[in-house]
Amino acid sequence: MKIFYLFILTFFAATRNSSAATPQYSFGVSIIGKGKPMILIPGNKGSADTYNEVVAHYKNRYTCYVITLAGFAGQPPSGAYDHLLLKQRNDIIKYIINKHLYKPVLVGFSFGAGLAIWIACTRPDLIGPFIDLDGTPFDAAVDVDHLDKDSLIKADGARYAKLLVKDKLYWKKRDSAFHTPASDKEGVIYLQKLVSDSSRISEIMKWDVASDLRSSVLINLEADTLDMREDVAKIKSPILLLGSWRGYDVIKTKADGEKRYREQLAKAKNVTIAFSENGKHFLMWEDFDWMISEMDAFLRKHS
Repeated sequence: MKIFYLFILTFFAATRNSSAATPQYSFGVSIIGKGKPMILIPGNKGSADTYNEVVAHYKNRYTCYVITLAGFAGQPPSGAYDHLLLKQRNDIIKYIINKHLYKPVLVGFSFGAGLAIWIACTRPDLIGPFIDLDGTPFDAAVDVDHLDKDSLIKADGARYAKLLVKDKLYWKKRDSAFHTPASDKEGVIYLQKLVSDSSRISEIMKWDVASDLRSSVLINLEADTLDMREDVAKIKSPILLLGSWRGYDVIKTKADGEKRYREQLAKAKNVTIAFSENGKHFLMWEDFDWMISEMDAFLRKHS
């Protein structure tokens, strides 16, 4: 599924106000710009470089809080034994409250959009306008036709329980086996479906190597058991979902992609959905001008 390759944070040292995790928060955060608060969560196993151009566009109007999830792209693991994704959700909510961020714009990309949806469903009173960049409340239902949800959740839950008790030596050996020339070649072939630029693919591969395998595997399995298609009814904020359809095996046309995404957000209120005509999954690289114009129009309307 697409969530296995999507990514989080590392910014220019000269513009970084803070980045290290603190005892209070397990994630890292770069604070860039001045103005209304905007929280940006990149995708799984990724770097904030995903958002470089977006932050450059908004930094004169917004204070951008770009989060690096624990265990991804060089950010140290949280140290949590269990429920690693839940800890990230709770820590981000705590950060919003403790830093007195009033109705921040919440931006999430892919896996990061799924986490952002969970945050918005859990504490809808805290969130301002919500921008979802190609993520959904239950990703598996988009990627697989005729999904047996109960079987998937049961299987992933069983895998999670089995892997949860594995020791450090197991993860070290698995990490070594995972990063081989053969597996890297497979990774590049997969990423070519999501990104056109080979230099961007090389960046993503570096973020993957810098990520903690245990964190990634357990967080992804935890995410796979979350079906928030009913819960999105709790979100009070206006939602902008910008989607892609090129590069996926199941989604064959733009219209099919829009249909699948609308079904995912059928219970949500005040939703705007738009799809890129030609861009692949990494919209900020594939169709930046279109993406940012849609974001600008949405924020002008709802700020």
